[in-house]
Amino acid sequence: MKKITKVMSGLCLAALMCAAFAGCGGGVAEDPNPYSFTNPGHAVADTDADMTIDGVFDEARWNESKWLTATDRINASQYADITFTTSYGEKGVYFGMQVEETGTNIYVNHSKTSYYNSCIEMYMGPSSEGGDSPLCFEFDFLADGTYEPKLNYNGWNSAYTTWDKMPVVASQPLGGEVNTPECHGYTIEAFFPWEYLEFANYPVETQEERDALVLGIDPVHIFSFNYKGTDLNEDRLWSQWSKNYISVGFQNPSTFFRFGKNGLLAYNYTVTYGGTGKGQVQESHGWDYVLRQTDATFSITTYNGAKVTSLAVNGVDYTGNLLGSGGSFTFTIPQSELTENVAIAVEIN
Repeated sequence: MKKITKVMSGLCLAALMCAAFAGCGGGVAEDPNPYSFTNPGHAVADTDADMTIDGVFDEARWNESKWLTATDRINASQYADITFTTSYGEKGVYFGMQVEETGTNIYVNHSKTSYYNSCIEMYMGPSSEGGDSPLCFEFDFLADGTYEPKLNYNGWNSAYTTWDKMPVVASQPLGGEVNTPECHGYTIEAFFPWEYLEFANYPVETQEERDALVLGIDPVHIFSFNYKGTDLNEDRLWSQWSKNYISVGFQNPSTFFRFGKNGLLAYNYTVTYGGTGKGQVQESHGWDYVLRQTDATFSITTYNGAKVTSLAVNGVDYTGNLLGSGGSFTFTIPQSELTENVAIAVEIN
């Protein structure tokens, strides 16, 4: 009898549980106060009102800045066209750069250290600083908009502070997404708050110091040849292409390209032609400007046997400074004489 009672009790309990579960057949009851918290993310430094950091150079200040233009050439079929500039705002320093590669791929693989990837490895410091300066940054701008900051303070160390003072960086791929065959380049738009430069001990506490700041910048370019490769000699090329344009030292800001509040420190030049002959005057690197920091060399090519009969620079006779013969000549303007835009007048007969 006890066994029968136990069996009946078990059946009743099972029936009740089945009924209870059956009652839940319509689904789980909704919580009248559902969990709705969203992670706010980290703080982001405030930019000037006219700037949006999105990798697109559609703000007026980019048109008002002077851009450095250069070609980083491996060989005739593999090279990169690079442009770079700066602009100072009330909130901080803006950097614009574009890389277009030919004959290579754009790779970013975050399982590898930054300098194996397609990037601009920017070395930067106040132009008054010499070699091995503790104010020298190595700031890797990867093609996908991520970055790796280092500062040469007691050796190369990561340069992180609170998020509200950290740089803001964005990129845009050119031709297709990064790591696809269609991608042939990238743009980088970056913002360094003044507080970030203060964190790095730059002398920028006052507006006067900020306006006067001249940055020495060496935009080293890295070609990445293999998405997975980690051979420093085979799978990437670290290229200090600036050596083809200026006498630059390694990690020495005083020898780097110089930039200020409106971009590259350079003067424009104009050429006025006279005489009955034909010819062309061109800056030695093909630039439409001359750097303020170094001598400027020009070439003059004449056609059909024509001769250069006179040459003047800013009203000063330079005919005696011509080197060459036949239809090919050069002349150099010393850096000490580069104090304003350059007006060249040449007579070819």
